[in-house]
Amino acid sequence: MEFLVAKLVSPRSLAGETPMPPIQPILVHLLAFNALFGLLIGAATARVPAFTALGMPSFLWLVAGLFAFEMGAGLILKTHPSALITMPWRAAGLAVAFVFCYAAIALMS
Repeated sequence: MEFLVAKLVSPRSLAGETPMPPIQPILVHLLAFNALFGLLIGAATARVPAFTALGMPSFLWLVAGLFAFEMGAGLILKTHPSALITMPWRAAGLAVAFVFCYAAIALMS
């Protein structure tokens, strides 16, 4: 117990410790999937009039893609998606998808 109290009180408690855990492979796959999915949605929005005519904004497509990745990863790895991916990583994945989607729209328009 003394060790824990000393670690919490001591200003040098983080010296020599890594501030973040290493990135897990599932998180790399999450970011890569969202980048590719964002490119796909951006390309479809810019080049396929029938896709744009569906009336569903690109934001909803990107959120649906993130949801599909989480459910698929949960089924494949036989664990609940909330145990695999934390909320900050979900937000990062969605941000990556947005950047790639709107970059694709800008480059293809």
